[in-house]
Amino acid sequence: MRWIVRVYALIPNEWGGYLVMEEYFRGEWLTKFPGGGVEPHEGLIEALSREICEELHTEIEKAHHFYTLDYFQRSYYHKDARLMAIYYKVQLKDAPLVFSPRVKLYWLPPHLMQLTFPGDRQVQKLLMQHDAHLSTEPSSENPPDYPPAPPYS
Repeated sequence: MRWIVRVYALIPNEWGGYLVMEEYFRGEWLTKFPGGGVEPHEGLIEALSREICEELHTEIEKAHHFYTLDYFQRSYYHKDARLMAIYYKVQLKDAPLVFSPRVKLYWLPPHLMQLTFPGDRQVQKLLMQHDAHLSTEPSSENPPDYPPAPPYS
């Protein structure tokens, strides 16, 4: 069984929401986090930077690993393949832009997301747990220091 490797961006805003995309693909609307497939010649952050540039017309300022699927997940579109999905918390350089009628963007808190893919739904649960944990911590704590992402060229 072959592997499909995908990378996704968890892009928070200051109100506790995350950027979610609704995309018309292969005859259906999918709700997912921004991101996509890793090409054979790419590293993970390089692929994520390319996907963000293609989908949101901006660049990644900082990114750090949040979660990698740690269980067997068959690929949604390739039944002869298994999925490896890696999720990064991301800060963007500029506001995201979309120029296609086949893509809609929403800022949603995790508990309101209705995501298509099983891996995204697992991350949604983790975000809800993470956000619940943060709400019990003192507010004086600084956000994590994200390492810089390499530029996409």
